Amino acid sequence: MELILEVKDLNVSFETYAGEVQAVRGISFQLREGETLAIVGESGSGKSVSVQSILKLIPSPPSKLKSGEIVYKGQDLTRLSDKAMEAIRGKEISMIFQDPMSSLNPTMKVGKQIIEGIRKHEGLSTKEARKRAAEMLRLVGIPDYETNMDRYPHQFSGGMRQRVMIAIALACNSKILLADEPTTALDVTMQAQILQLMNDLKDKLKTAIVLITHDLGVVAQMADRIAVMYAGKIVETGTAEDIFYRPKHPYTWGLLESVPSYEKRSGKRLAAIPGSPPDLFAPPPGCAFAARCKYCMHICKTAEPVLAAVDGAHQAACWLLDPRAPQVAPPVIKSHRKQEGGGEHV
Repeated sequence: MELILEVKDLNVSFETYAGEVQAVRGISFQLREGETLAIVGESGSGKSVSVQSILKLIPSPPSKLKSGEIVYKGQDLTRLSDKAMEAIRGKEISMIFQDPMSSLNPTMKVGKQIIEGIRKHEGLSTKEARKRAAEMLRLVGIPDYETNMDRYPHQFSGGMRQRVMIAIALACNSKILLADEPTTALDVTMQAQILQLMNDLKDKLKTAIVLITHDLGVVAQMADRIAVMYAGKIVETGTAEDIFYRPKHPYTWGLLESVPSYEKRSGKRLAAIPGSPPDLFAPPPGCAFAARCKYCMHICKTAEPVLAAVDGAHQAACWLLDPRAPQVAPPVIKSHRKQEGGGEHV
């Protein structure tokens, strides 16, 4: 598959009255045509800031891109002007935001909101743009789409509003779709429908997806590759099989252990990662996870581990991977990856 997006050593901070918040601290990842990359981690780990930086959606100030490159089709987006970025947003790279009610314009009919982007980027007439908009609403499963084009966002359910957001994002056949927790506000039935819709559209349109979420159940259904973020850094990355079956970082172990399972005994407490993420005003000198890690060694508190190869594209940043470290057996974790024929792998 062709490489279409590469983020290199991205550093993003926020200047506040209390000091500098180092939200993203040197992350790198790649995205290939037609694949889904999931970025997972706790709230505040830098997931959304990383992705919104791709489209320059974070106001500056207070944000500041300190260093790094975001290369799309050979051009560095960090060097483009705001006007040049307007040709990229919505046309080449689109985004689905977490809350469709606050992202859609409540004073505009949904059809007009789709048409607006089509006319801007595709140069179609109003009649042709309306026809394209109706087709997009049909594609994302909006019933009676010709009539519903002339309704306002508040007249739709939460799931239908999210479908409208997807229609807007894909109306110009974007090559990359950035999805920032697109199912958080939805019930499980609607969540399953939205995820299936995104998978179907990816297969039909060959759209690459960057999925931001803290829900590993969603990741299990969607992801080809996974990047695990903690305290503004990627601490482990690999294929979905690597992360679910062969995780190497204690933080990844903690995330997987904390996922509820219907097979767990009733009355047993759900596993949780103790403590809280570090203060990114002043990140710790060693491993950011050291204070919460039961396998912590002295070097973890003094020297920062770097991403090291585990096997193939699988990488992790942990001193336990050093040959001089004590051998630690990872916990037995119930996988949440689905088999093709139904059911789950163990």
